[in-house]
Amino acid sequence: MSLDKKHWDRIYEADMNKKPTYDLWLDKYDEILTSSVTVPIIDLGCGAGNDTLYLTERGYQVVSCDFSEKALIRLKYYINDFYPLCFDMKDGLPFDDNNSKVIISDLSLHYFTWEDTVRIVQDIKRVLRKDGVLLCRVNSVKDFNYGAGQGVKIEENFYLVADKQKRFFDEVTLIELFKEWKIQYIEETEMNRYEMKKIVWEICVRK
Repeated sequence: MSLDKKHWDRIYEADMNKKPTYDLWLDKYDEILTSSVTVPIIDLGCGAGNDTLYLTERGYQVVSCDFSEKALIRLKYYINDFYPLCFDMKDGLPFDDNNSKVIISDLSLHYFTWEDTVRIVQDIKRVLRKDGVLLCRVNSVKDFNYGAGQGVKIEENFYLVADKQKRFFDEVTLIELFKEWKIQYIEETEMNRYEMKKIVWEICVRK
């Protein structure tokens, strides 16, 4: 078991009695989400289940994916109508080609080496149908409250902070990462889900 997995298992086990809560970042993508009303939306790296809760409350079918079994067990206490799937994104996405219309990856694409990140993004593109959409948020290089520029440097903007690997993005790097996609929206913004200010990039890209 990796250090990262142990870290997240501990967090989700400790939070077993804490109901998921969500912010409203997905509101602006209502038209995109509605296009997938009959096709399950993939919540990739669902973690605490914030976006899964948002989507299921609005009647969407959701496949909630995480590499922590504890996260998925916790979700079952609070959300009945979702499909849990446990796997590590580094090992590939267990979905057929052209499977999905919408994939959400909220704060789950910034834990990997650059090589792995590129490969995961390519795999997401494989899974999406023609004109399918990826909605994601990732750490910004300005996210100082949550480790930007701290810890042991592994690669450029990629650090080992305590027992967790974290990547931080700037706009140039994101444009490079999604150079084979149609970028619909990209903006650096502040999240309001946590006690301390968190700076992220929000991205909407189309296959």
